[in-house]
Amino acid sequence: MRVPDGEYRSFRRLVQELERDGSIVKLRNSRYAPVADRNLITGRLSVTSAGFGFVAAEGSEVEVFIPATSLGPAYHTDRVMVRVTNRGGTRAQPEGEITKVLQRGLTELVGTFHRKGRFCYVEPDDARFGSVIKVPPGLTEDAEHGEIVAVRIDNWDTPHSPPEGRVSERLGDRDDPQVDAKAVMLAHQLPREFPPHVATAAEQIATEIPQKEIQHRRDIRQTLTFTIDPATARDFDDALSLETIEGGLFRVGIHIADVGHYVREGDPIDHEALARGTSVYLVDSVVPMLPERLSNEICSLRPNEDRLAFSVFVDLDGQAEVRQVEMTSTVINSDGRLSYEQAQEAIEGLADFGDLGQAIRTLEDLRQNLTRRRLEDGAIDFDLPEPEFELNETATPVAIRERSRLNSHRLIEEYMLLANRLVAEHLTTSDTPSLYRVHGGPDPESLEAFREVAAAFGVRIPAKGFGTGKSITDFLRSVQDKRIATVLNERLLRSMKKAEYTPRNIGHFGLAFRDYTHFTSPIRRYPDLVTHRILRERLTGTMTPGRADVLAERLPPIGQQSSERERVAQQAEWDSIKIKQARYLAEHLGESFAGTIVGVRAMGFFVRLDDILADGLIHVRTLGDDYYVYDEHQATLTGERTGRSFRLGDRVDVEVARADWKQKQIDLLLDEEPAPRAGAGKRRRGSQRGRRGRGRPR
Repeated sequence: MRVPDGEYRSFRRLVQELERDGSIVKLRNSRYAPVADRNLITGRLSVTSAGFGFVAAEGSEVEVFIPATSLGPAYHTDRVMVRVTNRGGTRAQPEGEITKVLQRGLTELVGTFHRKGRFCYVEPDDARFGSVIKVPPGLTEDAEHGEIVAVRIDNWDTPHSPPEGRVSERLGDRDDPQVDAKAVMLAHQLPREFPPHVATAAEQIATEIPQKEIQHRRDIRQTLTFTIDPATARDFDDALSLETIEGGLFRVGIHIADVGHYVREGDPIDHEALARGTSVYLVDSVVPMLPERLSNEICSLRPNEDRLAFSVFVDLDGQAEVRQVEMTSTVINSDGRLSYEQAQEAIEGLADFGDLGQAIRTLEDLRQNLTRRRLEDGAIDFDLPEPEFELNETATPVAIRERSRLNSHRLIEEYMLLANRLVAEHLTTSDTPSLYRVHGGPDPESLEAFREVAAAFGVRIPAKGFGTGKSITDFLRSVQDKRIATVLNERLLRSMKKAEYTPRNIGHFGLAFRDYTHFTSPIRRYPDLVTHRILRERLTGTMTPGRADVLAERLPPIGQQSSERERVAQQAEWDSIKIKQARYLAEHLGESFAGTIVGVRAMGFFVRLDDILADGLIHVRTLGDDYYVYDEHQATLTGERTGRSFRLGDRVDVEVARADWKQKQIDLLLDEEPAPRAGAGKRRRGSQRGRRGRGRPR
């Protein structure tokens, strides 16, 4: 390749880096080739609890199936190189084998410590890891048998032997609910503390706002302003204001905490915020993106305290049509901090909040028009239920109920959507490099698969025209009163692509917005902080061509990092919910609950319990009255002799047989006697473990 002698060493290092990265592969006689030319792909391995895995090819939507016998030395979440051995047909999935581990995904796991004489090992909580971790006697931290620990893997290359590691932390008794949050954080490698230099940088930020800074901003401290947040919230990053102006117009102010004023690009707090990407909200704990001095104090829009904000002022007419928009830096002083429940009382006129209550009612009237117009434009409203937990002082769940979705929630959501859209439109029309929150439309194969699922319910969806936002919204409305509405909502959502952050603006299909970004939560999302900086530079005229070039280079990896951290946060939050649901149901063994079948497999079917919203498995082996046959296309289990069938959406009464919060698994049995009411447990007489179900769906 005619590389000069003086540059050969650097060239060789570059080739070695490309090989380690999986971009090229080394052949015999020191020859190299691009992986694509050798039937190879690189990607992240995802192993199932059944032992086989899948690798999603980087830069492609191709997903390769990996049999359990072809995993080689790879483990769950490793970045690997795969040789595709079978390309598959038009419908079949490609199959392959792992040839090389490029990067280990997990370096620290949570599990149960076992001691057998001098032999010690940790059994990971996550069964997908597929191996125990051997711990040499001197590296146990004196952990006791049966204790939950964190183990750091030091040595992967142990032929014919499991990986070796060391106990990095003793978490405590498996039965202690206060261990749950620590275990989830460690399992997803979430940071539990801020590095000392970041904490020090936060402590050095002044709380007082200099008068000189106020002079450079619009002072709206005399404008009626308020926040609406959960009752337990401690960080308030958005506020609303309302003024009546000439021409019968309403000036809505959407005020967002000016985090960018305090967290400057490239400083220690910024580096840590980028690494975290987002705040993570577990059931009983929060992993914040920013130090609490910023998130809960300096940047939080607390009532009766001066705060710096970045504001979007929108002039709306009575039908909520946008007449004029202005974006600027402000200083505000919130007049009130309302919970969602209090705001709902104001909307319904059940409580007197004076001028603040009247402002909320006017904003709600405008909000309804904004929502109506957005839905008419094709926005999709997936109204899926979420669980809400009541915990005692030991973090034990004592009650679980479905979270209410009030008009006050919709009010805040709609105005945040409005601000995000208007900021994105401004950046797009000004040709400013920025991060967008994008959501691609569903692919035809996914929609066709969903149509087949809907047909199994007796719901016919015409193939022609189905796939636009409006057609999907019309479909959801048509089934909203049916018993199968929740199942179809969830299945349709799964068939959609995931939203992500990218500088390439392709619009947001689910919201029916041509331009959309994230601007309204810089305390808890890094992309919002990036958008604040870019918008400020555009508005102040400091966005130079050189700066635009720098952003064009930096934004793609920032978007990729933010999207990945969002996925990690979502998985951690789901795991936290599943653990607490299992803990709650472990105290209700043998009790009866009503639920809906939300998944059917050859091994059995999954039932979602009302209100508690936990999914449990009724294994086919417990259906002892018949031999049940699985029909994949109809998504049913049908008895050969009786003809009794279990299908998606069926209502059933079940009994809790087992709840394992370690594995986040719940086993159920069919109950012949109906539960007294939705979501309420009913104690059965005697032990019900192992009873063969003979109930019937209703």
